[in-house]
Amino acid sequence: MPKVKYTAKKGLVQTAGSGVDLVTGLKAGNGVNMRRPTVESSASTLAPTVAQSGTLFLLTTNAAVTVTLPAAEAGLHYEFQIPTTKTGTLTINAASDADTLTGAIMMTTVGAAVATNAGATTAFASPAAADHQYVASAATKGRNAGTHLVYKCTSASVWSVSGLAISAGTAATPWT
Repeated sequence: MPKVKYTAKKGLVQTAGSGVDLVTGLKAGNGVNMRRPTVESSASTLAPTVAQSGTLFLLTTNAAVTVTLPAAEAGLHYEFQIPTTKTGTLTINAASDADTLTGAIMMTTVGAAVATNAGATTAFASPAAADHQYVASAATKGRNAGTHLVYKCTSASVWSVSGLAISAGTAATPWT
């Protein structure tokens, strides 16, 4: 099968080889428009699919939301943004308790500058070795507007989590 290559001068052209080369000409202003898939969801449950890897999910309801990730598979990547402070629990589950979490998130309070040495209002939270859920069942656990969590699957059983959780009051770990 011939290779398809993009050049700024000729557009798409066929060359020897195989695959697609879109590196040449991918510059701002040349008409290339690559956007990340974004899904707004006001549902109380959400189950992202493998095909939705790379998607940013806006969890727009202030009610409880439970997200269940697909079975861990290296290379999967999902982001969750909380645009509306939740009054219900925000839960993000791995597909099974055999799929564990690693990484760390920064937790900080709503609406005020907080010195990093200010105590329990600014914190880093890391899941324990067997943790497989993010459960923000209270405002202190990061369910407020502005929370942004990134889940990247690094193996057939491990999700690496990073991001920023906006809380109110003394930060408390959301991991279970």
